Amino acid sequence: MTFQSSIKILLASAAAVCCVCPANAQAVFIEASGTVDSFHGGFGSSSDLGQSVTLDFSYDSGSLAATLTPTDYIVFAPITSANIVSGVYGSGIDLESNGPGSGSITDDVNLTDSSLTSTAWTSIDPPSLAFTGEVFGFSLFQNAAGSTLELLRNVYDEGNLNVRDSGSVSLSNISVTQVTAPEIDPSSAASALTLLLGGLAVVRGRHRPKVQAA
Repeated sequence: MTFQSSIKILLASAAAVCCVCPANAQAVFIEASGTVDSFHGGFGSSSDLGQSVTLDFSYDSGSLAATLTPTDYIVFAPITSANIVSGVYGSGIDLESNGPGSGSITDDVNLTDSSLTSTAWTSIDPPSLAFTGEVFGFSLFQNAAGSTLELLRNVYDEGNLNVRDSGSVSLSNISVTQVTAPEIDPSSAASALTLLLGGLAVVRGRHRPKVQAA
């Protein structure tokens, strides 16, 4: 077993301990805002340009899960609510029409260069086969290069997409703030830290460089 593979196994083990659902799961709210930069299709208009939009979305800290691949460490959870709360499109627009869990929030750490990519999105599929009406959603992408945030709208007529009236709005000057932070279960955190530090000590001890005899 290589040193890097040992570290990856330790990270996964520590994450498994730390992601045990706490007794009192907590809703974590995130607020994202920006100004209308461009619009595409039938959603938005020229009068919207430069106007502000604020939305918020949430997930349950008890539903966080983690997975480890040869190249990435990924933590994710289903989104439980998403709404436009203020700005040029008003307030109260549901950005998760398909119900809790139809979208997700994900943090992806690249194990090669330690870069972080964060995404959050909700579905704009019709909630039923014969649905007629509007479905709103959003897509947020963040990494070291910057952020993108889009509001999405699909319009359906008895389950058929109305391409003319559907579209998206792209925002600029994006700000993302976590309004409430999840509580960490002390016993789980201590167990994860003990596992990680102890394992690192063992791996490093076994990874001592060999000294060649003179």
